Amino acid sequence: MEILLYSVGALVITIIAVKLFSMKRRHKAASNLVFAKYTFNKLNIAQQNSVHDKAVEMVLASTATRMTGFANEVERYGWYALAMNALEIHSAVPDNPCWYKIKNPYRAIIPGDSMIYNITGALQQYDIEVKISAEKGYPSKTAGGKK
Repeated sequence: MEILLYSVGALVITIIAVKLFSMKRRHKAASNLVFAKYTFNKLNIAQQNSVHDKAVEMVLASTATRMTGFANEVERYGWYALAMNALEIHSAVPDNPCWYKIKNPYRAIIPGDSMIYNITGALQQYDIEVKISAEKGYPSKTAGGKK
């Protein structure tokens, strides 16, 4: 009976640890993409094109994925955050000048995740309004095309 109790306790602790790790990963991914959309829209056209080109280059060079473009805003701005970091473009969000290291933005967070709405809500204290589409794809656009 004692072994069963320890096993259940260990299982509960493991589940809590996995949930916390997942929440931390989702928070980083959501922050990156929300901050990236806000920052990207503050850049001039030449800078936006550089960010897009760098993001596509990074996707194609990634060994973690076989994808070649962006199916939705979550993917696009997740990769744009990594591209802006590589290009040394800091986040335009006050008090948040850096980017989080995300291994694979394709898998870090899904469109419509509640963490995205938590981050966009937190930015309202700075009078920053960012909307991230919960759509899973761009039905009328090519996946990898420039914005």
